[in-house]
Amino acid sequence: MKRLRLWSGLTYRQLEAKARANGDVLPSSTTATMLNRDTLPRESLVSAFVRGCGLAEQDVERWSAARRRLAVQTPDVEEPPPPPTPRRRWKWWAVGAAAVLVAATGVVLLVQPSDLEPLPADGRYLIRPAHTADRDLCVGEGRERNGRTNRPLAVQRPCEGVVPDTYLEAVGSGVFLIKWRHPQEGWGCLSVDGASLDDETLLGPTDCNSAAHQRFLLEPVRIPVPNGFTVRPVHSGKCVGLLSGPADVDAGAELAQTTCSGQADQEFLLEPVGR
Repeated sequence: MKRLRLWSGLTYRQLEAKARANGDVLPSSTTATMLNRDTLPRESLVSAFVRGCGLAEQDVERWSAARRRLAVQTPDVEEPPPPPTPRRRWKWWAVGAAAVLVAATGVVLLVQPSDLEPLPADGRYLIRPAHTADRDLCVGEGRERNGRTNRPLAVQRPCEGVVPDTYLEAVGSGVFLIKWRHPQEGWGCLSVDGASLDDETLLGPTDCNSAAHQRFLLEPVRIPVPNGFTVRPVHSGKCVGLLSGPADVDAGAELAQTTCSGQADQEFLLEPVGR
């Protein structure tokens, strides 16, 4: 649960405010106590905490179900069980019942293996959709192809002369703001429209405030494309990909939030610029 809070990038007070907005009660002092004890927290606190960190309701239920299983299986155990055997060169931790809860839900806390790309340093990048890397397309500013609006959106477009400049800024453990610096409009942060949880929600620049729908978890992957990253909005836990999926290889194709599929249109290559 400690790692989930770091992943969310939220302070205790911000978690309290998020919980209040969700209709839950999660005082900051309670969160601090809960995360520094080895005993299982109450199920209501687990649900409020996970929901406040920005995970979807289906994930909240998974965490709650894992907590119920642990309560039945290990009611009198004082020490945590040994961690699972490492697989594929990942290292796992289980520190007390709260950390075991993380592993049990599938929100796995990982140390990056040597055969995957390291997390990027802060700086300027070209972001290339992996499925169109051979077409020299990058993420930049565009418009809706159907002409429904004329507002700026994130699209794939030719890397040559791509606008705006794109910067990554770490704001948590593996969590980044994707900042745009436009020659006329100045700075903005890539955001999921309206903080929506729905599939096919477009992304566009808005004023930077580090809200959960402006923060993205970058996860290194090697299948199907080596040295790539998935880009996951913190507020939804979903993935960023192409609106029409991997078949959409044309310049101007819009990026969108959608359910994670593991396909190449949801993986991105990061190319440092000016280093």
